[in-house]
Amino acid sequence: MQFDLNPAILRWRETLAQSPQFRSGDLAELESHLRDAVIQLQGRELSEEEAFLIATRRMGSVEQLEVEFGKVNRNPMNKIAHGLVLVFFSVACSFLWALLTASERTMMVLLENKPLPAFTRLCFGLKSELYLLPLLALAYCAFVWLRKTESRVSWIAFFAASTSVIILLTFPAVVAIYLPLVNVFELMGNR
Repeated sequence: MQFDLNPAILRWRETLAQSPQFRSGDLAELESHLRDAVIQLQGRELSEEEAFLIATRRMGSVEQLEVEFGKVNRNPMNKIAHGLVLVFFSVACSFLWALLTASERTMMVLLENKPLPAFTRLCFGLKSELYLLPLLALAYCAFVWLRKTESRVSWIAFFAASTSVIILLTFPAVVAIYLPLVNVFELMGNR
């Protein structure tokens, strides 16, 4: 089987393109350098295949190139966006905690120490665990901020996940607050 340079370069480039460390411009630049090196080596009486193999080895392995281009292509805005989402998520969890705390105190006064519905007591009891969610989000952000290589982890996915969690937690909290209010309105109607 005869060696064909263009398909070999295409396969090499496709291998590099699988890594998130390389942008399209990086791939074009690397291909240009590879082609120049192959031409230079062919001038030394090497075959096309030999020149390709030597040129690719001189450029470095895929792993070595990933590390180098990962350093060059780091995007600090992605880390900043993760931090902003973390702050948003933490504030939303704090607001939800404050809402549940204020509602619990208000219900105790309005219901004159009558028992709360079981679901409401459960939600009020779990409100102190809301601090765990921002800690988990902080751990994720620390992972994104501190890792050696920078794969392009989207802040949008983190934003969507944290917003979904807040929405999913707010719904039961609102129901937990609403249930005792029904009792309060019944008591007011009976007076």
